[in-house]
Amino acid sequence: MQHENASQVGELSSIKIESRQSSIRSIKQTRMSILDSVIFCSLLCVLGGVSTASQGAINTNLGKYTGQGLSSTIVFCVGAVASCIYFLIEIRGRPPANLTLMVSKAPWWSWTGGILGATFVIITILAIPKLGAGTTSAIIISAKLLFSCVIDHFGLFGVQKRKYTVHRGLATIGLIGCVAIISQF
Repeated sequence: MQHENASQVGELSSIKIESRQSSIRSIKQTRMSILDSVIFCSLLCVLGGVSTASQGAINTNLGKYTGQGLSSTIVFCVGAVASCIYFLIEIRGRPPANLTLMVSKAPWWSWTGGILGATFVIITILAIPKLGAGTTSAIIISAKLLFSCVIDHFGLFGVQKRKYTVHRGLATIGLIGCVAIISQF
């Protein structure tokens, strides 16, 4: 009798574990399905655009009080804390067992993102007082879009190739025109 009860308890606990694993999988699948949505990702991009436009002006203002170098340092320290919080949420407090192996397989150039981010922040802190937020953003966004088309065309950094078409060329000309107008008026 005790043996039957023990096996029933074992079955119930395995059902609970399987149920919990199933619900975790469904949460992950739901999260993935949201990120698969073009509309949701487009809204994230709008939020990213608003964030980067605001970031330059905010960082420049901080630089008035702390100096430009310290402003950049503060920005990255706060950003590092925010990134760590996001990382802990993403992994739910348990890093993957093969994290060291995963990190060691990353190509050398994938480690340069922080340097490029610092370059962006420092450039905006230096340029906005001279050019204004609109002109600085227009030039940066145009350069970003043009180089992104180069990245797409050649499939750089592991990105899927997308041809630089005539339509993209026409958009490039329009983009340069927009920068000229924004910087003049």
